[in-house]
Amino acid sequence: MFTKRYWLLFSGQSLANLGDVFYVVAVVSAVYVSTQSALYTGAVPILFVAAQTLSGLLAPLLFRRVTLAGALLASQGLKTILLGLLALFLSYASAADQLGTGKLLLVFGFVFANAFLDGWASPARNAMVPSLVPRDGLVRANGLMATSDQTLQFAGWAAGGLLVAMLGYAHVLWGTFFAYVAATLAVWPLGKSVDKSTATTPDNPDKALKGAVQEHDNAAQSWTTGWRLITNQRPLRLLVQMEVLEGLAGAVWMAAILLPYVHTVLGRGEEWWGYINAAYMLGSVAGGAVVLACADRMRTRLLAAVLTGTLFSGLITLLFGLGTWAWSALLLSFALGPFYQLQQVAKQTMLQEASPPASLPLVLSAKGTLDSVTFGLSVLIMGGLADLAGVRSVYILAFVLLGTSAVVGIKLRRNGAFSAQAEWSEK
Repeated sequence: MFTKRYWLLFSGQSLANLGDVFYVVAVVSAVYVSTQSALYTGAVPILFVAAQTLSGLLAPLLFRRVTLAGALLASQGLKTILLGLLALFLSYASAADQLGTGKLLLVFGFVFANAFLDGWASPARNAMVPSLVPRDGLVRANGLMATSDQTLQFAGWAAGGLLVAMLGYAHVLWGTFFAYVAATLAVWPLGKSVDKSTATTPDNPDKALKGAVQEHDNAAQSWTTGWRLITNQRPLRLLVQMEVLEGLAGAVWMAAILLPYVHTVLGRGEEWWGYINAAYMLGSVAGGAVVLACADRMRTRLLAAVLTGTLFSGLITLLFGLGTWAWSALLLSFALGPFYQLQQVAKQTMLQEASPPASLPLVLSAKGTLDSVTFGLSVLIMGGLADLAGVRSVYILAFVLLGTSAVVGIKLRRNGAFSAQAEWSEK
């Protein structure tokens, strides 16, 4: 069903995702070991959010000048170089057994630059998928990508901590570097096939997409194209509204909320935080397998899949927050995974189909910026509410936000807002 180009993209992104997990584990470990400071360690995810927000804002300027494959190749190639330099630097710092303020700022600079490059990769990857598979295989292609992401996240976090403990963060970073070398080599043929051809045939959709985006940009200032489409096109606007509401609820699963919940509500030690995270990741992997098995049926029931996943995610979140039994929390965390995967894969497919093909990367980069800002706001809001009203209150608020998202989804069904996808697919 899938083309060779899709499998090249899939394999390259899988290697890159595994490398990203090892990279984050190694950098967080390096910062904490060197500083013993929660403040400095907590700065790492803040830098990620800030860099990806800036990158998402600037991504349309890149997409008007290069192909999607070119943007992805540039992102992974430059990250490979930066990771090699960071591995060399931290190998020296580890040998010297010191990481002073100046060196720490340099590490933060590497972190910011890598996260900035990630802001190109995600919209480029997700915008390429519809051009590499037939339309009736889009759900399966997205499901396969999502299953790979979750599986590698689970395996990477489990193995990354052990490898850092056994080998040290510098050696793990070298492993990340070599994973990125392999990932860049995997996507290299995608860029070469575009560069060597000037035809805009169905066999070379990425070239056609570049030209269409540039033509659109010359007439309408590409930097705002994605934002204007999200604002003006009802299906996109409603889908992004759902994403924002769910993003605001997402911080309830961050360590800053989940750890106090484990201690104060469940009365358990920190190891149960790890168990709950592992249960969720296993549930997400299982959910990805279910999506792949049901891909053909989902294809004609995307909105139903979104509503089902959102409603059950909200209910499970509420039960999780109100419960006091540790084993039920573990089971609910596992059960959340399949429903989250179900609605995420369905929404990704709907977003790809509801966007004009030539402007899809611009829509995805705008959405990525909103996702990053929403995540930062969610951490602040949920953290403040937990301090003021107790940790249970944030799970109740998350349930309300997810319920509101489901109401927005019902508007899609009632108003037939999604009929626009057929028009875009024909153009």
